[in-house]
Amino acid sequence: DEKVVHDVLHTALSIGVRLIDTAQCYRNEEHISRSLSELLPKFSLSRSDVTVVSKLDPKNQGTERAGDAIERTLKCFGGYVDVMLIHWPGVSKMKSDDPLVKERRKESWKVLEEYKKIGKIGLIGVSNYTMNHLQDLTNYCSIKPNVLQNEFHPRYQEKDVLKYCQENDIVFMGYSPFGQSNLLSDRTVIEIAERHNVAPSNVLVQWCVQKGVVCIPRTSKPERVRENLDYSNFKLDNSDMQQMELLNDGHKFCWDPNRVI
Repeated sequence: DEKVVHDVLHTALSIGVRLIDTAQCYRNEEHISRSLSELLPKFSLSRSDVTVVSKLDPKNQGTERAGDAIERTLKCFGGYVDVMLIHWPGVSKMKSDDPLVKERRKESWKVLEEYKKIGKIGLIGVSNYTMNHLQDLTNYCSIKPNVLQNEFHPRYQEKDVLKYCQENDIVFMGYSPFGQSNLLSDRTVIEIAERHNVAPSNVLVQWCVQKGVVCIPRTSKPERVRENLDYSNFKLDNSDMQQMELLNDGHKFCWDPNRVI
């Protein structure tokens, strides 16, 4: 809904949010583009003041489709995208264990590299990649990934992947920090929130930040945008962090890429 996009962006920009996460399969790139055209001047901002992250749809994997799909995204955002990711290691309508999946993934990466070289994309990266996918990428990339965007919350901490990113200068962006809202009612999270007199969402965002992760909370409600970002007035102490660590049971709430070859 274009009005929802506009209202959320209005609130976000008004309180200082400067990172906008979207994707081709979200089907809202045009909505975001039109809203930014109206809202950026209103807040005395230019296009260069915001970072737009988009992602290549799994149906557009491979040399034949990736270029055209990226061009459509570029057209939405004035010919330049700050961050472009491969959204998923698999390919739509292709079995996850089909050997061609790896080849299509490789082709998509090569297309991203070319767009980065000519300056139409700022940073390139991947999303929902496991360690196996990341290691496979190192075998053929001439430009290493700048960004990895994966599911990340206390129940799914991916310590090996996070360590890999930190050691290789890759920005780790964490989506679904609330575990699709399930963690907002977790007893440990609530207890920590009550100790600090903050909302459970604040605890989960602050936990990500203290782990060195760029946190991407998702909402379609403007009032939630404010609440989600109201985390900077407190810190989790060592005891809090240790309690959160204990929640790590490897449970995913979103797509599971481990089945993709």
